[in-house]
Amino acid sequence: MKCVKCHKEIPDQSVYCNFCGKKQKSTKAKYHKRPHGTGTICKDTRYKKQWIAHAPATKYGNGRIYVGSYATRAEAQTALDDFIRQGRPDLYNATLQDIFTLWSETHYRTVSKSAVNLYNSMWKRFGKFYTMPMRDIRTVHFQEVVNTGTSKSACSVLKVMAVMLCRYAMENDIIGKNYAEFVKVPKFEKKEKKIFSREDIEILWKNSDSEKIQMILILIYTGLRIGEMLNLKKSDLHIADGYIVGGEKTKAGKNRIVPLPQNISEIGEFLQKFADSSESERIFPMTESTFRNDCFYSGLTEIGLEQQENLQKIIGHSDFSTTAEIYIHQDIETLKDEMSKIKK
Repeated sequence: MKCVKCHKEIPDQSVYCNFCGKKQKSTKAKYHKRPHGTGTICKDTRYKKQWIAHAPATKYGNGRIYVGSYATRAEAQTALDDFIRQGRPDLYNATLQDIFTLWSETHYRTVSKSAVNLYNSMWKRFGKFYTMPMRDIRTVHFQEVVNTGTSKSACSVLKVMAVMLCRYAMENDIIGKNYAEFVKVPKFEKKEKKIFSREDIEILWKNSDSEKIQMILILIYTGLRIGEMLNLKKSDLHIADGYIVGGEKTKAGKNRIVPLPQNISEIGEFLQKFADSSESERIFPMTESTFRNDCFYSGLTEIGLEQQENLQKIIGHSDFSTTAEIYIHQDIETLKDEMSKIKK
C-alpha cells in the first residue's frame, strides 16, 4: 500500500507510514452528547471548518436560539456554555407584540384611561412588525411606523411609544440600544385655524331657538372648548355676577374666570336654562362624541352649514380678539369690561 501523504510503498495494514510518520486512517473524534435542555453544537454543512452553537428554545421563541458560528468545536462549546451561564432572559426571542403586552400590563396602571385608549389606538400602526423579534427591530422600522402618523402630535406619540418599548427591552437585556430615540418626527405645515365667519354667526343667531345651536353659541361667546363646556357644573355658574368658572387644558387654565358677554344676555340665559333642566350636577351630561355627532354637526346640518369644512376645525373658538384676553387677564372686572365690547 502507498502512504496517504508521501505516497511511498509501505507494508499493508500499516497504521503509520515508516517514512513520514503519517497516520494512514483518520478516526472521528467522539463527542459526548450534551444533556437535554443545554443546547446543541453541530457542524455547518456549508463550511468545512465552522461549528454552529444553538441554545435551547425559550417560552417566547419558535425554536432554538442561534448563539454563533465558530472555527472549532471547542470554541463553540465555550461560547454556548458562557451563553447559558449568563442566564439569557426568556424574552430573548420575544416579538414586538410580546414586548407591548408585557410593557402595557405595567405602564397602563400608571396612566389615565384616555392615555390607555390613545396608546391602544396608536398601537395598531405597529401592525406590520407585530411578529418581528424585538432584537431584530431597528430605527428604520420604527421610522416607518412614525411616518404613518397624520399629524405632528400623532407622530410624536408613536415615537414616544417606540422609545418606551425599546427601553423595556433594554431593561430585560433583549437589545443594547434604544433605536427608537434616533427616529425623526416628520414636519407638518402649520395650518391656519379656521373660524366661524360673522355671516355664519348671524345664521346661528337666527336659529338660536334650537338647543343644539344654543350650545354652539355658548362655545363661541365663552371661548370654552367642548370638553371644558361639557365639564361645567351648576356650581360653576355665576350668572348674576356675569361670569362662570371653567377650563381644563393646562394647569394655568384650570378654574379660570370666564366672563359672560354683558351685551349678549342670551348666553347666560342659555346656560341657566340648561342647568335648570339637568338632573345631574353637570350642566351638559353627555360625552364629547355625543355632543359632536348629535348636537354640533347635526345642528349645523339642520341650518345648512354642514358643507363648510372650516366649521369642523374650530369647535369652541370665536374670531373676536378678546378671546385671547380671556386666557390672560386675571382681574374679573377687566375681563367684564372687555367682554362688554362684544356684540352679536
